[in-house]
Amino acid sequence: MIQRLRQFSGLLILTSLLATSHANANEIKNVMKDMKHAMRDAMDSTSIAEFSKYANQLQNDASMADKMQYHRNQAVYHKGLLQMQAQMDAVNQAVRANDLNAAKSALQKINITKKQYHHLLH
Repeated sequence: MIQRLRQFSGLLILTSLLATSHANANEIKNVMKDMKHAMRDAMDSTSIAEFSKYANQLQNDASMADKMQYHRNQAVYHKGLLQMQAQMDAVNQAVRANDLNAAKSALQKINITKKQYHHLLH
């Protein structure tokens, strides 16, 4: 009886871990999708106010994604998000200068970084 309880407990723990891992993967996927849409919408913006809204969303999503665990390669995942967040400084500086073209140019560099790390993680 005790052996069966241990097996059942082990099975519950394993099921819980797998469900958490799957949920986490879906959460990361959803945040990455949001980041993709925010980047696209920022690049399509016609005013600095509109751009700023999407750039802020992108920055918030990146911060949220950085707090999530990526089980395949956490170190590379974290490094890519840190690099992207560091590059956001140029975007923010261009927004403060009210320079939409410079902001979009800086965001395009982030997109290159995103693609580079996406390739490394898959």
